[in-house]
Amino acid sequence: MPSPPNIPVEVWRHIFVQIVRIPDLLLTDRTDPFSPIREADLLCERDLRTQAALLLVCKGWHGMISELIHEHVHLTSVWQVDVIASRFERSKLHDGRRHLGTHTRRIDVSIHNPTSKAMTNLARILRCTPNLQIFTNSNSYTTLSVGSHYISPPFRTSSDVVQALLSTSASTLHRLEWTCNECPSWDDLMILLRSLHGLCSLTLANIHGSYPEKIKKERLKLPNLRTLILGDSPSFSHASLGNVPLNALLTMLSDSSDQLPSLQRLEGFSPFSPTFLSMHGYKIRIIRTVAYTPLLPDIIAECPNLETFITIFPHQFLDRLTHSSLRRVGIFPISEDVVGVPAQIFSAYIMKPLEDLMCQIEQSDLPSLTHVRLRNVGTLGGVINYPGFIRKWRDRWNSRGILFDGRDGHPFDADAPGKSQLSWHDKH
Repeated sequence: MPSPPNIPVEVWRHIFVQIVRIPDLLLTDRTDPFSPIREADLLCERDLRTQAALLLVCKGWHGMISELIHEHVHLTSVWQVDVIASRFERSKLHDGRRHLGTHTRRIDVSIHNPTSKAMTNLARILRCTPNLQIFTNSNSYTTLSVGSHYISPPFRTSSDVVQALLSTSASTLHRLEWTCNECPSWDDLMILLRSLHGLCSLTLANIHGSYPEKIKKERLKLPNLRTLILGDSPSFSHASLGNVPLNALLTMLSDSSDQLPSLQRLEGFSPFSPTFLSMHGYKIRIIRTVAYTPLLPDIIAECPNLETFITIFPHQFLDRLTHSSLRRVGIFPISEDVVGVPAQIFSAYIMKPLEDLMCQIEQSDLPSLTHVRLRNVGTLGGVINYPGFIRKWRDRWNSRGILFDGRDGHPFDADAPGKSQLSWHDKH
């Protein structure tokens, strides 16, 4: 086999960056909700076979590729956490200041029913990552209840993990997420929020434990926080709607406008705390929420500079909205998982309410509206089989100079061949 061309190391590194790195995964804030790229898809984009082949070429390539591979660490098993912890500690011992963990900028951990040992090993990893910018915890725990129904009560994130984050990455962390039913305790969360001065994006599905009396006197200030996501995103179910800890956090952040001077994006259950919106609503540019509350027009009215509103379907009660600056409206599914539904049920429980929702948006007073997106995936995936509906609304929105498109940001093709239910709209 011929030897690789004699190219300077800096040039090889630039080439490998294009091959190995997925840039959007290293963003310290959430991507725009209208972006066709989902983070869940980005996690699947890594070409592990190519990376493994490059590691075997030569010692020089192995070193450069290893550094790039470990910029983003995605942990999905107890075994993997143990392996990475040992690898990072060995590298720290032998490679000095440029050990593997210094290259890590993002860690995602997503383990089902993780053991206490796995969390101890996760803390070991975190103590080796002084330049960490993003930490996403999607660990999930499931217990079996009477009647064989699965329930998912909140479980507490190990304080050892929280302390490892604080001791190693407090000055570099910009984005922190808990997306499933493992979550921090109130005390640990307060320590994190007081210490992470550069925090730009916070996602909390829940907070573990009761609301301590001493915390009620806490006056938090998060000077750089732009994105706040509360609840079981992206569905924001009834469990989120009645979440006492998350409502308590909103109340805690409602004392003064200078507590969240940089806030621009708010996602979660509705109704949001009225006090919170009256204090911070003028800053908010993006809201994503369920829409079955009759208070929604009042919520939007509290955000005079709102530009993007996303409602989670089928919680579709919108009524007539009035807003002068709203430019984009999104209709997103409650679940993006593939589902199979008989045509009659889909027609009655998806298409009919969706038609009503589109009419409500059309009848709203939104003079700045330029874009309506129907994210046709998951529970809304079957919409593409109803070209009568798509054609009608494409023509209506286009006649007003408003873009109407689907999940990937491209206009719908209403003339695509379909099935027997294609005539649904002609029957209604």
